[in-house]
Amino acid sequence: MTTGKHLSRTASRFACTVAAAACFACGTSAQRAPAQQQNIDRFVISREAAKRALTRSEISEDTAMKVAQACEDFAKQHNIQVAIYILSPYGMVVHARRMDGLAPVNVDTALYKAQTALYMRTSSHTAANRYDLEERVTRTKLNQYFVAGGLPIVVDDELIGAIGVGGSKDLDEQCAHAALTQVIGPQPPLETDRPAGANAPERRQPNKQP
Repeated sequence: MTTGKHLSRTASRFACTVAAAACFACGTSAQRAPAQQQNIDRFVISREAAKRALTRSEISEDTAMKVAQACEDFAKQHNIQVAIYILSPYGMVVHARRMDGLAPVNVDTALYKAQTALYMRTSSHTAANRYDLEERVTRTKLNQYFVAGGLPIVVDDELIGAIGVGGSKDLDEQCAHAALTQVIGPQPPLETDRPAGANAPERRQPNKQP
């Protein structure tokens, strides 16, 4: 595992819950899959490393570092500071870093967003739109953090990891998206916001007797 500056958190508790998201993923594959083939071998661990790990389809350290650097470059261009986590498909930290001037909450929420994207097999923004009932659960951490900034990393229709970005408030998701586009290739379009309360169930009016 490679870390950037001053990191204090790991993702070990999350690893045991990743597989539970398969049913949610069925409804999101069309949104997340880029149109062109991207040659997964360029972005995953080597065959020698795969023999030791007994898995191949996980983002390599080299790719993760390039994505994180591209995200940091985007942040500098837009005069923002961000924290970045890139996770393997099993929830382990492959690479992480934070820029100067961030509070601990900014670092933690970057991790939560990456975990949510991995668990839900879609962006944390999409998950927020689907499950946020009038914003009542937006900032509840139940292995899911329904705030924009987390994206799954998918190559040739295979999940190889996830990225979470926190700290900028408004540009976290754009930072992650731009970095993945630069390093890996074209990405699905970002989710748009839904009106607050759009997913809330209708409130039934009480029966009134004459």
